[in-house]
Amino acid sequence: MTNAEKIYATMRQSQMNNWMGGGDPAVIGAATFTSIIENLALRRDAAVLHFGCGIGRTSIHLAEFLNEGGQVVGSDILPGAIQFCREQFAHVFANATFYCLQASNPLYANPLYAPYVTATAEATQAIDEELFFLKYRDAFDLIVAGSVFTHFDPAMAAHYLKSLRDVTKPSGHLFLTWFLDHPNNPVESRLGPEENFQDRSGNLLYAIFSLAAVEQLSSSAGLLIERISYGFWRDWPVNVHGLKAQYGQDVVILRRPVELPTEFDANRYLAINNDVDDAGVDPVKHYLALGYREGRRFQ
Repeated sequence: MTNAEKIYATMRQSQMNNWMGGGDPAVIGAATFTSIIENLALRRDAAVLHFGCGIGRTSIHLAEFLNEGGQVVGSDILPGAIQFCREQFAHVFANATFYCLQASNPLYANPLYAPYVTATAEATQAIDEELFFLKYRDAFDLIVAGSVFTHFDPAMAAHYLKSLRDVTKPSGHLFLTWFLDHPNNPVESRLGPEENFQDRSGNLLYAIFSLAAVEQLSSSAGLLIERISYGFWRDWPVNVHGLKAQYGQDVVILRRPVELPTEFDANRYLAINNDVDDAGVDPVKHYLALGYREGRRFQ
C-alpha cells in the first residue's frame, strides 16, 4: 500500500469525510485532479493554493505531482480538517503546508459549516484570513477551489475572487467550480429571466449563479475567464460530448492578466530582445503574453 493509499484509507474511517460530502475520497480526489491537469498545463515546480482543501482528498494528488520542486498550500475553515491534513501529510509530503483560516464573512457562522467548525475548534489554532492573504500575496501559479464557490452568495464570491486574485501571480490561473445556470439545467435549477443568483437551499448548500454574474464578478476582481467546462451535475451523462476535463460541477478557469509596467518602453524592449523584433511581433502583446513569464528585460 502506497503512502497515498494509506492516507485515503484513514480518510475513509474519518467522520470528517462525511462532512465533506461523503463518497470515496480517492475517487473524488482523482476526479478533481484529472480535471485540473486536463484544463491547465500545470508545471511540476508550480506553487498551488488548495483553497478549501477539506481533509486533503485532492491535495494528495497535487502534493505527489508537485514533488519535484513545487509546493501545495492547503487552507480551510474547519480546524479538525486542517489538523487531519497536518498529521497525515507531514511525514509523507515535505512540500505540503496547511492553514486553518478564521473567515471574516458570514460563511464562518453559517449553519452549513458552523457546527463543524465548533466541533473541532480545539484541534488547531486558526489565523485570520487577511493575514494569510497578505503573507502569500502574488505567490501562487494556481489556485484550486472545488465546491467552494458553490456555497457563496454574490457578496462572498466578490470578496474571495478579489482575495484570491491578490495571491495569484500575474499570468497565474484559478480553477474554480460553480453551479451555473444553463438552459439544460433541471427545471428546479434554472434561474428566472431577471435572476443572476439563487440560494436553492436557503443556507448556501446549493448556490446557482448566472454566467453573466460570474463574468461581472470576475471582471470586477481583475480576472479574465479563459474557459468554462460545464459539468454533468445537471443530469447530463458523463462525458456526453466526449470532452476531456469534464467534471461533476461546472469548472471556470480564470487568469490574472499581466499588467504593463508604467516604465515599459516598446522600442527599448525590441532593442534588447532582437528575436521579438526580427519576428515582427508587437512588443506590448509579446511582453504580456510571453515576455513576463520568460523574465524578459524591458529596460
